[in-house]
Amino acid sequence: MATPFVQGRLRGGDVEVRIDSRCGACGRALRIDVSSRLEWRVRRGPDSILVFEPEIQWSAFSAPTIVHDY
Repeated sequence: MATPFVQGRLRGGDVEVRIDSRCGACGRALRIDVSSRLEWRVRRGPDSILVFEPEIQWSAFSAPTIVHDY
């Protein structure tokens, strides 16, 4: 989910990505659009879906990359 946000910052513009996946609970196909403005839309999937954007306290973050401490 962070990809469009990071790419948008690096490129200095708006970016949108489409994620095609499967629901971990029911196995149904998912299609989610996510933008660099942290907006998202479920295009295909179950009637109820949980999508979250974790909050990171950047002032206390010290790992070389987000992958190490996330």
